[in-house]
Amino acid sequence: MPFRFALAPLLRLRQSVERQRALRLRATSLAVTRTQEALSRLEQFLADSARSDQDALSAGRSAAELQFASASRDNLYVLRKDSQAELRRLELGRQQAAEEYQRAYREREVLETLRTRQRHAYQQEQLQREQHELDAAHLLRMWRNRLG
Repeated sequence: MPFRFALAPLLRLRQSVERQRALRLRATSLAVTRTQEALSRLEQFLADSARSDQDALSAGRSAAELQFASASRDNLYVLRKDSQAELRRLELGRQQAAEEYQRAYREREVLETLRTRQRHAYQQEQLQREQHELDAAHLLRMWRNRLG
């Protein structure tokens, strides 16, 4: 009779939940990374823009052009502030996803450990049964040899 783990359906459920949590963690990590990269590009653009405006001022650019550039940059500062807030929100989501994944991992591990222990106990019992059968067969042969 082969080994049968009574909690196999629950183990499959835990494995599925763990996979889902891992996918969610990957997705939130990717969103954080993308937002960080976008924010970094925005920071670089703002720095380049400020240097460009300084150079343009030195070169004699008109006040209207500088004022337009300044207004555009102000809009980018608002975008940066919004992006930073979004990044904080995403990082909190990633932290929560990581905690959920760790919980799902531990729950699955508990069942895997239980299954391993039960399989080991089952194999030990099987070996003992086989040994008892071999012993019984040996005793039966010895008894038959004595009788005849």
